[in-house]
Amino acid sequence: MSAVTPERVDPLIERLDHLTQMLELALAPQLQVARAALREDEIDAAILDAGSGKWKPAAELLREVEGATGKKKSAIHDHINRLLDRGFLKKQGGGPTTEYRTSAVL
Repeated sequence: MSAVTPERVDPLIERLDHLTQMLELALAPQLQVARAALREDEIDAAILDAGSGKWKPAAELLREVEGATGKKKSAIHDHINRLLDRGFLKKQGGGPTTEYRTSAVL
């Protein structure tokens, strides 16, 4: 078995990037429809906005979404779990160190 080296990884990353670009182009209309449908829900849209960019502590994300929507934390948690299940939100850590950010799916 051959060793993994930067010389072997870089072309693979390049190919994966190229495939990603091709899929985004080919699926652009479907992705636009999916994005619009997802953002129709006020809580989902607020979660995705709050979680965009770098990792955000759960408590901070909850405060932002609660402030933006006026919804209770239990409702926000339900939406977070649904977004996690669908792959639109990523989670790392646990308990008081839980953090979220949006995924690159949409």
